[in-house]
Amino acid sequence: LAIIIILIALALELTSFFDNFIFKFLIDKAADYSQGLVDIDGFISFLLTILGLFVLVRGFMGAGLWYVRIKLFNRLEGKIMNDIEKSSFWHVLNLSYRYHLNKKTGSMISQFTRGVGKIEGLLDSIMFNFIGVFFRIVLSLGVIVYFDFTTALVLFIMIIAFITSGIIITNKQKKPQNEANYREDILKQNISDVYMNIETVKYFGKEKRTQSYFASLSNYLKSARLKFWDIFSYYIGIQSFIITLGTAFMFYFSFMGFVRGELTLGTITLIFSAVWKLVPQLFNFLHGYRHFIRCNVDVSALFETFKEKNEVVDVPNAKKIKVSDGKIDFENVYFTYPVNEQPQKNQRKVIKDFNLKIKKNQKIALVGPSGGGKTTVIKLLYRLFDIDQGQISIDGQDVSTVTQESLHNSMSVVPQEPLLFDNTIWFNIAYANPQASNRAIWKAIKFAQLDKFIARLPKKEKTIVGERGVKLSGGEKQRVSIARALLADKKILILDEATSALDSETEREIQNDLEKLMKGRTTIMIAHRLSTIMKADIIVVIQNGKIVETGTHKDLANKRGGLYKRLWDLQMGGEL
Repeated sequence: LAIIIILIALALELTSFFDNFIFKFLIDKAADYSQGLVDIDGFISFLLTILGLFVLVRGFMGAGLWYVRIKLFNRLEGKIMNDIEKSSFWHVLNLSYRYHLNKKTGSMISQFTRGVGKIEGLLDSIMFNFIGVFFRIVLSLGVIVYFDFTTALVLFIMIIAFITSGIIITNKQKKPQNEANYREDILKQNISDVYMNIETVKYFGKEKRTQSYFASLSNYLKSARLKFWDIFSYYIGIQSFIITLGTAFMFYFSFMGFVRGELTLGTITLIFSAVWKLVPQLFNFLHGYRHFIRCNVDVSALFETFKEKNEVVDVPNAKKIKVSDGKIDFENVYFTYPVNEQPQKNQRKVIKDFNLKIKKNQKIALVGPSGGGKTTVIKLLYRLFDIDQGQISIDGQDVSTVTQESLHNSMSVVPQEPLLFDNTIWFNIAYANPQASNRAIWKAIKFAQLDKFIARLPKKEKTIVGERGVKLSGGEKQRVSIARALLADKKILILDEATSALDSETEREIQNDLEKLMKGRTTIMIAHRLSTIMKADIIVVIQNGKIVETGTHKDLANKRGGLYKRLWDLQMGGEL
């Protein structure tokens, strides 16, 4: 397809040159008529023939070629942009959890949208500014060389000087453009951060302070943009001088050829009509080059993401995990969060010598001081990070040897703060199992006691929940999360502080729903509020990445000097 488009571009340039020859023949024929070498009938017949050919070639043929060229190019451009858009999104989506932890959402969106959008600019520059101009230069020089070598040589020198100076000036804009892009990414990240935390701004009355900080970022961006734009001020003056000087020399040499009788007026007309058509194309070429460089900087930033390597990858020929019982084994697990900026000797082990066996349908609670490693244990079970040593297995299958997709699909989770898509209640519940029937989804809705709430809404289950579910209360979001977990229907269930952010009455209601959800499932619960895990089969107390106590609530609450007893006594005494 690309080759066909290039051939059409060549054909268009040939048709555009047709009128140069028409002018030459008309002027030469008119000169013959003025000298009495051709009678009026012969001249009119020649004129009508030439004009007929002009309309046929430039009108019908040129218009048809332009139509086909644009149509085919749109298809090619659309496919390339679509492929890059999908592949870049898929690549980033599948990068490791750590990559997303260290990236700012606003900056990522800015790079993605700007990079994909500038693909169009790159392709437009290549097709309309480079290929066409290249053919125009070759044809112009070829025609002029045929009639007058000296004038063609002057034109060639002018073209080289014009393009070289333009490229040098344009290349000097790369560094300030990178700086402008960097400042723009920071600005957009700030916008995203503020809008996502608008409640904090309102609660503390910091609109003016927030605006002041935004203004300072905007001023930095303005300065960077001005440095980028100011370099272009040299461009016009230098280019105009080169064109003027080159044209003056071409006038001199071509008309001296006319004086010597080497060139006719028609030939001079052909030469300068070709030059006048070429000069705007030279500006067009450098405009395209400038646009190409600017787009290339933006696209390169997007393509940099393709260089990001996944820290957690599937082993060759990894198989899908098969979970039937939901037995989980942690054997001598050690883990340190990967931090490239710190020397290895300064990195602290987050999980140390962690050993835990969870039986089929057993309810295990992980408790302990904040930062002890409870949530990290869940992340390692999901294989969001690779462990340093040891093994984690589900039903005897090492999680590092199965596909990550199947591993993630083998468990469902009810997090502390469910993060919902800015879509309908129905969409957010069905997301866990898109193939589920309407009946199954409604069953999940009723199980989570969402049906009465939905019935009161004007748009019922089609109600949009807002970004991150902001239009729902904490209890309503948790019920959506519970319905989603039920619909997923996985053998292993993770409850990560699922009720800690709720009021006592709502917590009691949600807790009842969770107890029903846990039936027939292997469950791991993370909790700071110990009253919510009293019915757990085994309570595992974690401190500084190590298991320090295990047992039932009754055993641990009566164990003198134990960490669990101390935490329990503090909470029962009213301290959290």
